[in-house]
Amino acid sequence: MNYKIDVQDLPPVNKKGSENNAMSFLICQSETEAFERFKKLSQNLLKIDSWNVNAGKNPTEFFIYKDGKENQDLSLLVKENDLVKIKIPAPKNKLGNGFDWVIVHKIQSIESVDMKAFLLQMKPHSCPENSNGNTAHFYTEDASSTFILAKKNKTIQFSIHGRNEIPNTKNVGFLNSCRNLFVGGGGIFGGSKLQWQDFTEEFTKN
Repeated sequence: MNYKIDVQDLPPVNKKGSENNAMSFLICQSETEAFERFKKLSQNLLKIDSWNVNAGKNPTEFFIYKDGKENQDLSLLVKENDLVKIKIPAPKNKLGNGFDWVIVHKIQSIESVDMKAFLLQMKPHSCPENSNGNTAHFYTEDASSTFILAKKNKTIQFSIHGRNEIPNTKNVGFLNSCRNLFVGGGGIFGGSKLQWQDFTEEFTKN
């Protein structure tokens, strides 16, 4: 992948399973414009309920889960350790009461001499509405998805990095095991790599 801004040391190392990457960038008219856009997009990255992720006509929907219920405020900014439930265009996850679940593992601002970066990382998690404690996601808990917004001079880059992606097939039941093998084969956290590439492009434009 041809990065305009080198952020390859920020995602976790891929030790097992598959890895995937999607990336888009734009060139602003000035550094001032780039800085303002970087600030705005950093906020938008935390508004997970407002993400527009589509697989053809079938959207993947994200819902911040707080205080035992689905969030209703689309302007809410997600925080570390918040849970997020995901509705994907695939058979329902029975362990997750119809959803795949993740936890916001890390939110980090990074600044060097010539680069600013903002990082959001999620990992598969159990469903709080299900008492068995098993990971309610099509990947195992070793997987992660890292969303990185970066700015260097007049360039803005947005990239998504899936790491250690292994379908979750143990202790989930036969039907869920088949479902997770099918969905997990799509790569990058909730669908196809093409779907996430489209998301990076639309996110930076808007």
